[in-house]
Amino acid sequence: MVAWYTAHRVRRMQQMPRRSASDVPPGPYTSHARTLPDIMPHLSGIKILIRLAGVAAVWLAWVLCGTAGAADSNSSVPDAPFRTPYLPSSDSEVLQEVPSTADPAVLEMRTLRAALDAAPRNLTAAQQLADAYVDYSRQVGDAHYAGYAEAVIAPWVQAAVAPALVIQATILQYRHQFDPARALLQKALQSDSQNAQAWLILATLDMVQGDYQAADRDCARVAKNAGAEIGLACFGSLRSYTGKARQSLSLLQQVESSGRRGSASYRGWVEGLIAESDERLGDWPGAETHYLAALKFQPRDNFLLVAYADFLLDRGRPQEVLPLLADHAQSDTAFLRLALAQSLLHSDQTPRYTWIMAARFEALRLRGSEFFGREESRFALKLQHDPHTALDMALRNWRLQRAPWDARVVLEAALASKEPEAAVPVLEFLQKTQLEDPILEPLERELRSQLSASSGARK
Repeated sequence: MVAWYTAHRVRRMQQMPRRSASDVPPGPYTSHARTLPDIMPHLSGIKILIRLAGVAAVWLAWVLCGTAGAADSNSSVPDAPFRTPYLPSSDSEVLQEVPSTADPAVLEMRTLRAALDAAPRNLTAAQQLADAYVDYSRQVGDAHYAGYAEAVIAPWVQAAVAPALVIQATILQYRHQFDPARALLQKALQSDSQNAQAWLILATLDMVQGDYQAADRDCARVAKNAGAEIGLACFGSLRSYTGKARQSLSLLQQVESSGRRGSASYRGWVEGLIAESDERLGDWPGAETHYLAALKFQPRDNFLLVAYADFLLDRGRPQEVLPLLADHAQSDTAFLRLALAQSLLHSDQTPRYTWIMAARFEALRLRGSEFFGREESRFALKLQHDPHTALDMALRNWRLQRAPWDARVVLEAALASKEPEAAVPVLEFLQKTQLEDPILEPLERELRSQLSASSGARK
């Protein structure tokens, strides 16, 4: 959660001054990314009727679960995914519902779109619209809106305008394209070394990828350029990964106390960070209290909802996940948690949810998206009961990112596949960083025990 949420909130937390305009030619700013049709701003809560042809296999998952409750219907599970395209029986068949224009966020995006259309060379207008799209993408877990943001700022990215480069880096971070994101951030900082958001995204990338020394340096630059409060939040988040969870909690509590007059999004962000630190310490009641407080401030935030759903699954409360995420099933990450909850409840809907989730992953692969390695590993292990595939996916994901959950999927898959040697790089990383995590610790002990026994047997 922190990786995406942290980096994007700086501008709105601080209300940092924006540059007023740029003479960059408008170029193709009105078009959207090549796979993202611009349907959202012009629809009024209607149900879209989509005609499917040869590429219908990609959309089949949406057909089966277009609304939150569709997967709970009594229709049978198809024999196997992707054997044949799905063709609607009539033009009145609903395939997917889209946000209503009565939604305040949608209204805001329409207003900002009109403002940019009226002043297509205005960088501030482009930033505001791109920020709104990125925010909404994060809230609903739909990458389409990040694509809209990318198209909006494309002319300024091509002209290497620093604020646009930072927004583009945020989008690339969302897609887990970390190296290109770093390159853009470094380019932005060459022209604007005091850009606090750029430093915060760099610190976040360092944390996600396990480079904690670099993150410490970048957090210092955040504190210098964004102020002590945001700097404390950065350092507090970092400490939770380096065996200093109690210090992390103390720092974040200071931020919480000093930020009581902040915006709802800012306070929700801080509460989410505190919840994660509580989890590092095994303080489950404290973690739940802060997750609920975060959701009170940001009730639709996909990252918070998914993090709290994981908390509930770990606490053996899958029945609470279903109502929590019932209205968020179009998010792939949320839908996976619904599928996991159905499985833990031994529901007769589990095969259907599993099939739909497989279709979604296949759709992601067909459009070249491979940034759900952690989720795919969990899916393979828990729903497809294929520990070897789960381990392969977890190890591939580990090469890209090294957050606690990334370590966890490797350890769980290594145990399930009876391949403790595969977990050695992760075990070495955890020993080096001294990460505190009461869920990881028993997994570590068991794997180390197996490795020790295996070594003894060879002697």
